[in-house]
Amino acid sequence: MKRVKLKNLFICFISAVFMLLAEGCSKDSNCDLEIKQQAQSLTALKVGLYFLNYSLDPKDYFNGWILVRIGAGETLLTLDDAGKLQPNLISGYRILDDKTYELTMRNDVAFSDGTKLDADMVKRNLERIFAKSPRAVQYFDPEKIIADNTANTVTIYTKKPVPEIFYNLCEPLFAVIKLDKENEAQTINIPITTGPYQVTKFVPNERISVKPNPNYRNQSSDISRIDFYYIPDAQSRLIALKSGDLDIINTVDHSDLQLLKQDKNMQVLTGAGPRTNVIYLNHLNEFLKDKTLRQAVSLAVNRENIVKLIGGEIAKGVISYHFDFGKKVNAQKFDPKLANTLLDRAGFIDTNNDGIREMNGKNIELTYRLKADHGSADSFTIAQCVKEDLKNIGILVNLVQTENLSALMTSGDFDLCSANDSAILTGDCGYFLTSRYKSDADANFGHYKNKEVDKLLDLLNLTFDLNKRTAISQEIANTLNDDVAALYISYPELNTVCSGKVKNMHLYTFDYYLIDDKVGINDTAFTNK
Repeated sequence: MKRVKLKNLFICFISAVFMLLAEGCSKDSNCDLEIKQQAQSLTALKVGLYFLNYSLDPKDYFNGWILVRIGAGETLLTLDDAGKLQPNLISGYRILDDKTYELTMRNDVAFSDGTKLDADMVKRNLERIFAKSPRAVQYFDPEKIIADNTANTVTIYTKKPVPEIFYNLCEPLFAVIKLDKENEAQTINIPITTGPYQVTKFVPNERISVKPNPNYRNQSSDISRIDFYYIPDAQSRLIALKSGDLDIINTVDHSDLQLLKQDKNMQVLTGAGPRTNVIYLNHLNEFLKDKTLRQAVSLAVNRENIVKLIGGEIAKGVISYHFDFGKKVNAQKFDPKLANTLLDRAGFIDTNNDGIREMNGKNIELTYRLKADHGSADSFTIAQCVKEDLKNIGILVNLVQTENLSALMTSGDFDLCSANDSAILTGDCGYFLTSRYKSDADANFGHYKNKEVDKLLDLLNLTFDLNKRTAISQEIANTLNDDVAALYISYPELNTVCSGKVKNMHLYTFDYYLIDDKVGINDTAFTNK
């Protein structure tokens, strides 16, 4: 009864707005348009995005993530907050043998233009992604893909076993869009999608507008429109939220988040996520290739102090212990006294009393490259803390802010560099661990090589049993810690902050999900004023 009364009050409020506008502009030829725009603004939401790019086409870069975040794009399977697989555009999936995988399509899925999604369209989407995206083959390499529209199935044959293939299909790279048979190679500016919202306008690197998808299979939304704005700076997003120019933002810095929690007009959602703040070490560096030095560096970093400044939790290893893959991992220690002892024993001493230790007659001096990451300034705080911690054991760190950090990481032009990595990118860690730590992997930015890790990764990539995969992953994480493959600093806390206008906002564990079909307009945002 209470909800019905609130709804009625909201309707009355909208009606009053119509009457006032009509009275105030009865002689204006643009009156109808003005009334419509004012009414729609009451049922519209505005969202600040920290990442937006030149395209919404899933085949381009990480742009599928944007398409999924705005509630338009969907993948065949999704992940729940525990990282478990959920059929989405399909009704079922199964392993036929270690290189053959079958997906059964749902019968009730349509694109926003009313076209039914069938097996052939899924096949064409997958083939297009593998033909046009260099990232796709990192997840699996198909021998062939067969669509059977009669049986309503898609069968994927791979060149080698892919135990985590269904998890990998959750990556927004594989979001399904409507394709024109004549122009599948082109970049699609405004994709036609299956999600609860459809894209109506896209200005590259600036903003996106969406409206409810009239052919969505679930309940209709009470939102008339959502506008997304690219605002990479965390402080700018926060100011826009407080001023009422935005209704939803995420990735708020820790100190600001604590203040927002005290604001009764704001809804603050926080939770653990799959990401790890990492400092990659370049193992080709003349100093860092020495294991004793790496051990000393790790022992000197005060992770607890860093977490006090940026929030989150102290990292034990490469994968968050909120997931089974990251449990049973020996924590990294903080012991600057032991760090100094190790360096002294190794003969890395300061012979000229300039405060910097030397190795082979050279000052131990490291270049640390960094930039703001995922809409947060945390990387700057981490870098400054590490610089001071290493200074205390006689190692000089020079901080260099870099715009195109990914290019420098790829080229290996760094000694240390910061990253905010999703170690459980698709609910399974196989792809991430292999891409970062396999000796010959393309994304092994630190040029890390360890024969034991290589053998474990080879075994992991042939193992289908989940319990065995978990045990192998834990062993890999412990080995990476023992060898100081990288510095694992913290597990960032995810957050989303909404104005009182928003209802049913859910904070997803996997941050390529943001807007869903449950988000709505809070009636009390108007009736309580």
